[in-house]
Amino acid sequence: MINNWIELTATDGHRFKAYRSLPSEEPLGSVIVIQEIFGVNRHIRWVTEQISAHGYAAYAPCVFDRAGGNVDLDYTPDGIAVGRECVAAVGFDQALLDVAATASVAEAHGPVGTIGFCWGGTLAWLSATRLGLPSVSYYGARTQPFLDDIPKAPLLMHFGVRDELIPQAFYDELKHKHPDIPVHFYQAGHGFNCNERADFHAESASLAWRRTFAFFRQHLAEVPRLALHPSLAADCSDVGELPLCRVLLMNDARYPWLILVPKVKDARELIDLSRDDQHRLSDEVARVSEVLMSVCEPIKLNVAALGNRVPQLHVHVVARFEGDAAWPDPVWGRGEREPYGEGAKRMLLKTLRAALRL
Repeated sequence: MINNWIELTATDGHRFKAYRSLPSEEPLGSVIVIQEIFGVNRHIRWVTEQISAHGYAAYAPCVFDRAGGNVDLDYTPDGIAVGRECVAAVGFDQALLDVAATASVAEAHGPVGTIGFCWGGTLAWLSATRLGLPSVSYYGARTQPFLDDIPKAPLLMHFGVRDELIPQAFYDELKHKHPDIPVHFYQAGHGFNCNERADFHAESASLAWRRTFAFFRQHLAEVPRLALHPSLAADCSDVGELPLCRVLLMNDARYPWLILVPKVKDARELIDLSRDDQHRLSDEVARVSEVLMSVCEPIKLNVAALGNRVPQLHVHVVARFEGDAAWPDPVWGRGEREPYGEGAKRMLLKTLRAALRL
């Protein structure tokens, strides 16, 4: 196992440190360890090393470097006070930039997930809802304001039933808005996973670790690339992959036309997707629609899932213009396709990938 400090750069130019632990053999994937309010201290470094010992490349970004750096606090009243000042100075949006930058490096080892504790538990939630990373959240006491977010990746949550920092109203709202997210409760208080805190509960911590690694084994496994129906493969070019869907560009220069294909084996209809994946599909259709609107500036978007000739579930998002080859009628069955020239296609693909951040 190799343990060292590295330096990374976020998209806003901020440079920060991260503690990295690499297994001695080829990693099974990568896990980003998101700190509590006490910084990347001895306990968080230990967690990072434990994850590496289970075969994953583990990274713990120092998100408090944005508040001055070198934050390594003890579990004391003074440590809590300083940590809260750092939380106020950094905020979730800036911290997510550092998580995203860490993920872009960690993906060299395979699929990336996150695990976060307390304040980091809420960042783990946001990593799933905003960055599309499979995430495990431990006692994220600040998550309630974000419960309207729709997860783009699987989530697992751990809480102690004696946690005085989280009100019952939070659990009730979580269950109501996200009934499909697995949530586990333990006969413990806040911070039960940390063996340096008064609320450490060994039995609960051990059980939560077993469930956490089962989650990572399931959701960070390399997934074979979904085979496309021959018609889609023949008619389209790959734009890239979102958490749920492959995104394709229809090779028809008459209309900017994207197709989303959920990476779910044997899915033919929307109802073949899980409830969470139905939400993810809706979110990704909206994301692609926003990009087409921004890049192509059409007067209308046509969004449809047909599948009469191609049974594999796919969703069309077509940019329409007044006076285009089929206006105002639907585009299907209207005239002959006009393939892109290679230069024009490469330029459009590059633009779309940049806009989708693929």
